Amino acid sequence: MNWIARTGLLLRQRGPGTTTPLRAVLAALAVLVAGVAATFTVATPASAATTTICKSSPIPAGYVIVAEGSSASCPYSFPNTWTITTPSATSTTVVCKVSTIPPGYVILAEGSSASCPYSFPNTWTIKIPPTGSASVMCKASTLPSGFVIVAQGSSASCPYSFPNTWTITTPSTTGITVICSASPIPAGYVVVGTGSSASCPYSFPNTKSIRLP
Repeated sequence: MNWIARTGLLLRQRGPGTTTPLRAVLAALAVLVAGVAATFTVATPASAATTTICKSSPIPAGYVIVAEGSSASCPYSFPNTWTITTPSATSTTVVCKVSTIPPGYVILAEGSSASCPYSFPNTWTIKIPPTGSASVMCKASTLPSGFVIVAQGSSASCPYSFPNTWTITTPSTTGITVICSASPIPAGYVVVGTGSSASCPYSFPNTKSIRLP
């Protein structure tokens, strides 16, 4: 008996409302396909929302300026508005140089945008530096609290003459960290030695070894 005949016999042996093997297989395949589709669905992260405010209004703490514009609803001559947002906590954010850099963020590069005021370059690219690993920031940036300077360098992406970058990190909580003498010493750490490094500025000795007591 061939496959078609056997299938027909099975169909005849089952009464109305009974699930046939074929229907069961199709149902299982439908569930499997749905599961695979769900597995490969990639969520797109939402962009930070922006708000337009009058320039006459103060910028709320933690917000940055990403553009300027004009509105008949706001006082003074055009352009008379700011577009503001909260900077990303996980990636980079491009802000107008007129903006205040929030605490904890560092400048990675400068750039230019027709959406921001003043002559080019008129933007900063900012980010929260990682803890536990070294990262590079422009010297134009303020060193975040708890970080130390371990080297200086140069980058065409940063302003001012070379060397114009700092390599920063968070000091070890269990051992010794060698930092440039130009670096502040975080609260709670003590100096246990000095040394010299061509990676740090100023004349030798130009490094300090620090640790928690």
